[in-house]
Formats: sequence, C-alpha cells, structure tokens
Amino acid sequence: MPSKRSRWNTSHRHDRLPPDWQRIRAEVKARANGQCQAKHHAKGCNGIGTDCDHIIPGDDNSLDNLQWLSSACHKAKTARETAARNSWYRKTRLHPVEKNPGSIPPGVGGTSPGTVD
Repeated sequence: MPSKRSRWNTSHRHDRLPPDWQRIRAEVKARANGQCQAKHHAKGCNGIGTDCDHIIPGDDNSLDNLQWLSSACHKAKTARETAARNSWYRKTRLHPVEKNPGSIPPGVGGTSPGTVD
C-alpha cells in the first residue's frame, strides 16, 4: 500500500488546505483525545483516530466541520461519498428516453399524402 504522502500525488486537496492546517489538524486530534469519532464504525476500526476528515465534503476547514477518524472509518466514509457523487453524476448525464419523432402510432394523423382512401 502506498504511503499516505504518495496518495496525495493525484489529489489537489493539499493545495487547497489553509497554511495552518497542521495546527488545525492537531486541534481536532486533541479534541477527540486521539479516538475515532465515527458515528458508525467501519469493519476494521480499532477506535484509534489517524485521519482528519471533513464532515461535509468541500473546503470548509472550520473546527465544526472536522472530525477525527480511524483509517478504516475514513476510507469507508470516503467510499460512501464517492459512490453517492458518482450516482448523482450518472443520473445527471442520462437523457430521458424520447420517442423517435418520425414514428407515428397507427391510426394517428390521418392518411399519408398521395394515398387514396
């Protein structure tokens, strides 16, 4: 498994963190007494927090929006958020099924031009 540092290589999140992120992160950890704060612990959670997580995804780095999670709980939460976001993207990309405007059901629209009744 790649180190935590190398997992940032494909993310732009690090660039968006405030300059005092390490201080904020330490404050979140201290507030949690180093324990995982997940409401529902993931399989593999040992109760020891390792990751600072944004409760509501985005760039709100206020203490009210940050929690301390175990690696297992953080991974599970991120997977749930990613699945929900991907589902939303799929739904917004799909166009509604439309009938071909050239297909007219039988008995609708009269006779075709040039035909004799």
